[in-house]
Amino acid sequence: MLSKKLDFLNEIDQNAKNLAEEFSKGQSITSDVMKIIISLYESAKVEKEFKNEHFDSAYHSPITGNFEFFIARILYHYSNVKNLDWKILLRKQEKKAAPDIRIVKNNTNIAVIEIKAKAGWIQSVFSEERYNYDKKRLDLGKSKTDPDEINQKFKGQLTKYCNAFNLELNDIYLLLPTLEHVYRKKYKADLGDYYSYFAKVSELKSDNFILLSENKTLDLSNPKNQDFQPTQKFENMLIKLSKK
Repeated sequence: MLSKKLDFLNEIDQNAKNLAEEFSKGQSITSDVMKIIISLYESAKVEKEFKNEHFDSAYHSPITGNFEFFIARILYHYSNVKNLDWKILLRKQEKKAAPDIRIVKNNTNIAVIEIKAKAGWIQSVFSEERYNYDKKRLDLGKSKTDPDEINQKFKGQLTKYCNAFNLELNDIYLLLPTLEHVYRKKYKADLGDYYSYFAKVSELKSDNFILLSENKTLDLSNPKNQDFQPTQKFENMLIKLSKK
């Protein structure tokens, strides 16, 4: 089982290396990043291959760990190609803080990247309409979820990274593939509204919200189409980091 797992991670790593090399040659890679995310979801659903009349399963493993590894290895290979001398630390704890990815250069922390495969329980961080919905349910006693507590906890985590690693807020990034789970058809917010609201909650610049797709309905775990509508924010982040 160890060798099979290593083979799987090596395949992820090879894809990461290929994309890093393509980007270093001036090619956009965000659509291909999303294609790999789709593959990660498909690999996580492998239990369905065992389905028969006496066995079925609705469970599949989360992809978060493999997704974080994939992004970390893109950064690693990009650093090698561009001779940036980065050290990529994946979920490594220091001073009681363990960001998803931390980038170190010349023994100095230069960036932290937090990664979410999906927004999940922190939807109120990204959507003001979701925040208002959760706040109303709390006030009516229909829910115990307090969006203010969620937002404050999220912002507090960013502050913790700044303090632990001697960083400015502008050195911290949040990567989210799509707005799936955040956007609802009844919502009126456009893409710019999501960026500005996130900036308000997090106090990060909207450029530090690395959303991969402009398609608000795109679900990479169960895509009905591949209308990726890629942004350039991931590429822009790599360029910005490479100048540090």
